[in-house]
Amino acid sequence: MITGSNRRTEISPQTYARIGGLIYLVIIILGGVDEAIIRSKLIVPGDVIATTHNIMASKESFRRSIVGDLIMQVCDIPSIVIFYILLKPVSKSLSLLAAFFNLIQTAILGINKIYLLLTLSFLGNENYLKVFDPHQREALAYLSLDLHESGYGIGLIFFGFTCLITGYLMFKSGYFPRIVGVCLWLLVKGVNVAKWNERVGIGDITKF
Repeated sequence: MITGSNRRTEISPQTYARIGGLIYLVIIILGGVDEAIIRSKLIVPGDVIATTHNIMASKESFRRSIVGDLIMQVCDIPSIVIFYILLKPVSKSLSLLAAFFNLIQTAILGINKIYLLLTLSFLGNENYLKVFDPHQREALAYLSLDLHESGYGIGLIFFGFTCLITGYLMFKSGYFPRIVGVCLWLLVKGVNVAKWNERVGIGDITKF
């Protein structure tokens, strides 16, 4: 039988920080590979024919970029939770607001992948696509890419608000560096645990 006061086993903020740093690093790598390395080589701005021919010649690479993006969006979820936990001692309400904006961004970017799947569909060989001539299908495929780009821009608006709030909370925290290379710093250094404990002991300093 357990006697005495109940004790909770809590995960150290240092552990949260390092896990968050690792996840953030994965997100950055996947984003860089999918967008800057794979799709940027296939998509020729303003050139429908060259773009669609590039994608048709490298369909597997294009599919891998979509899978990588979806993994990145899945990784966003634990990242959002971890940053909420790490920043909550500064201001619970602002940390929750940052998480909310970030979650909206993740949802938009996840749904936005439908346009990339549509691009592949329009360039496929299914019988129902024969109602379109090849030029129409190429135009529709390029339109899907263009819509994906627009959706990505909308997601970045919410990400911008996330960054503003998160940056402010980090600046006020005292346990994050004020000039941050966030993912590598968290992975190697973690957070200043003494400052974290001080904040937790004080409670929410900034209330909105």
